[in-house]
Amino acid sequence: MRRSLTIFVFLVLAALLGGSLAAGAATPNDTTCRKVVKSTKSPSQADLLKYSACRFDMLDARVAALAPVGNPPAPNPPVPSSEPKPSATPTPTSPPSTTSPGPTGSGDMPTAGSTGVPSGTTLTAYSGPATITTPGTVIDGKRITSCIVVKADDVTIRNSLIQSKGCFFNVLSENGSTGLQLVDVEIDGQGNGSGDSAVNGAGYTCLRCDVHGTIDGFKVGSNVVIQDSYIHDLVGTSDSHNDGIQVLAGKHIKIQHNSILIGLKSATSGILVKADFGAISDLVIERNLLAGGAWTLYAGSEEGNGGDGPATGVTVKNNQFSTRYFSKGGAFGPLTDTLQSYAVAGNVWADGPGKGTAVS
Repeated sequence: MRRSLTIFVFLVLAALLGGSLAAGAATPNDTTCRKVVKSTKSPSQADLLKYSACRFDMLDARVAALAPVGNPPAPNPPVPSSEPKPSATPTPTSPPSTTSPGPTGSGDMPTAGSTGVPSGTTLTAYSGPATITTPGTVIDGKRITSCIVVKADDVTIRNSLIQSKGCFFNVLSENGSTGLQLVDVEIDGQGNGSGDSAVNGAGYTCLRCDVHGTIDGFKVGSNVVIQDSYIHDLVGTSDSHNDGIQVLAGKHIKIQHNSILIGLKSATSGILVKADFGAISDLVIERNLLAGGAWTLYAGSEEGNGGDGPATGVTVKNNQFSTRYFSKGGAFGPLTDTLQSYAVAGNVWADGPGKGTAVS
């Protein structure tokens, strides 16, 4: 997460997911932060920004109050991508690789070698529109240097490098669009510290994606699948609160078999679930390799700003938590915000002295 510029994305996300900003501000569950909103019926954008900033400050304070046990090691600094600057001319290339080490002690979990543009693919410069409005559009084998906005159904981007610089979102799936497929795609944010996430919106699938160089990895709405992907080397700034995947509203969400490694002191989580902009339901988080953050996984029991209550229908199963950045997975622990109604089982340590034992 990111205050200032990035707070705006949460307001945008509410609109994308069909939520009402006015309604969200009208029923905040925190009276202290509510005081900054002068009118709950028609709050100004400035008031909404103040309200969101207040909520994030309170979350930060809550996390800071949780003293870590022992002295966990400092996380490794992010390693910039070695990918050269994009060229406007067609270029035969293999997918770029970062110098950050891949997952260890994790079996068949996704790495740079198993995600992104398949080896041997020839990339040519993308010359199509940045805003896609034609249903069924297919983009294959391209080097894309623009910020992509999808406003059509059943769009496919595959075997491609999205290396767009200065984007707030590198890919935005707008509300109402469905069926966006990102397959064997690398999204390189090129260290953009003033943007937000690599992918944002609803109605999309990311399969074997390699995501790095952005503040957050994914913003997730309804009907989203993130699978077999590698999220790593995000960008930390003085006021960023990075998340690999962030779910603030939505239903029918699957986060399965991904490596999410967030080695930043500024990171909040590998996966953050919190109903800030609407109800969350039917969420599956399973078979992921997770490391870093304050808590590595926030499972969504906290009620959001709109008073929508905890997430429902949550499954957190068979995930592996790594000690590669902190001895407790995250600075304060591996997993928090669960409820008895959630299906939580089979989660283990991927490495460290407790390798193979249950995470509680």
